[in-house]
Amino acid sequence: MQLTRPHLTVLLNALYDTGTTTIPVEHPSDELGELFRIEFDDSGETTVQLTTDLKTYADARSDVNSAYGEPAISEVPDRRSYLSAFIAGGLLDPANREEIDDFLTTNGGRDLNAGHRPLVAGFDTNLVPWRIADVLGHQPGEQSAVNGFALATGVLDELEWGHKRNDTQSLTEAFSADFEELWNQPAGSSREGRLGENYYRRLRDSRYAEEVPTDEGDESIVEGYASFQNEGRKDVVLFSNDRDFIERAHANRILAQRVEFPSALPRKLTTSWEAIQDTLYVLTVLFGVLSLPKVTLYGVWRGKEGMDWHDEALKIDCRSPKVEPLIERDIAIVEAHERM
Repeated sequence: MQLTRPHLTVLLNALYDTGTTTIPVEHPSDELGELFRIEFDDSGETTVQLTTDLKTYADARSDVNSAYGEPAISEVPDRRSYLSAFIAGGLLDPANREEIDDFLTTNGGRDLNAGHRPLVAGFDTNLVPWRIADVLGHQPGEQSAVNGFALATGVLDELEWGHKRNDTQSLTEAFSADFEELWNQPAGSSREGRLGENYYRRLRDSRYAEEVPTDEGDESIVEGYASFQNEGRKDVVLFSNDRDFIERAHANRILAQRVEFPSALPRKLTTSWEAIQDTLYVLTVLFGVLSLPKVTLYGVWRGKEGMDWHDEALKIDCRSPKVEPLIERDIAIVEAHERM
């Protein structure tokens, strides 16, 4: 069975209907174990406990490296990617969210009917895998500070994901037999690149986006944006986690804002089902396999194809016979509603 990212709330609902009000999200390995815990209560409030903080996670990752080495350690996202996944899913905000909002209030919201130049957003490679336009609330055509996207082709070229896993025996010995499914799929950090490419293409294919031809590298990317701005009728605003990239943009007279990541994870937060589904999707792809009560989630699996990536699908293995019919019932209702 497969579920796409926007339909993962159907899975949460099925678990809730079976009386599962606490959902630990776990990596199959003994070293990593539980990553976070979802809790539903009678008031309808949903909380998430981030049971594995950054230090604990880094220590567990080090234990994996000591016990198994390569390729097992390469299949465990590094500390930065682990943190970034929670931002991508909407569970965490950038550390400087207020500063970003003030910057956009000052520079965005152009009135095109008054003759203002449109403002289009571009993103450095280090932000694209983390669904950055969604994180910043960029939805052109609605209430948004920007009027569209300008996407550098050099960024797409930097999102390398070609390395595939051609041996899974050591992974199954280190983690579990579930990792046989990683065969011939993007390996380790290549899945981060695949997430980035998929998101880049999603933005590019919207009606509010255009591409800016550039080579790879910060210098070429920023100079490409400068030419685009100087030769056209649109202003550019760039976002990056890299201070040097931001300074280079300013030197080329381009608006730019750094997006800072938090230095720690909170222990507990209240959130929405949508944020949980998006976080589950990103983390499952990064780790390859995650386990929930009664179900196993696969971010990659034998035979996963391009359209599965395009549709943002996960493979769901229902270990309990009670869960699958509930998912099938609810997904049929959701899909019928979407066709109306």
